[in-house]
Amino acid sequence: MAAPTMHIEVVSADSHVLSADVTEVYARSVEGEIGILAGHQPAVIALDIAPVRVVLADGTSQRIAVHRGTLFVDQGGQVILLADIAELESEIDTGRARKRRADLEQRLEQGEDELLRASLTKQNVRLQVVDDAPSADA
Repeated sequence: MAAPTMHIEVVSADSHVLSADVTEVYARSVEGEIGILAGHQPAVIALDIAPVRVVLADGTSQRIAVHRGTLFVDQGGQVILLADIAELESEIDTGRARKRRADLEQRLEQGEDELLRASLTKQNVRLQVVDDAPSADA
């Protein structure tokens, strides 16, 4: 028997990132980790800068780098994730993210800066989404 599904829409400030039927959604809210399954009660959840993982109806997983946002679960069980920035793991330029991270770390050695620290966090999340993703051989 197939697991019950729900529909998710992931939208960033500049693009429509994902539209799919899923069985599970895992994210980090500003208050901690959260999991959403079909039938979840309606909710509005503030998201932190962290990876989001969805399990698609076919059983495969998709990871998304999310840089703050809001997760809505409506009465019908539809999930809408609105984010400042949302990037699918397949769309992340790892070379660019690693180069940017190294540059930011070097600049932070010269002195603490809140904006540089926030940028470093974003690069780390991008790399965590790619580096923690299961390999195609697994």
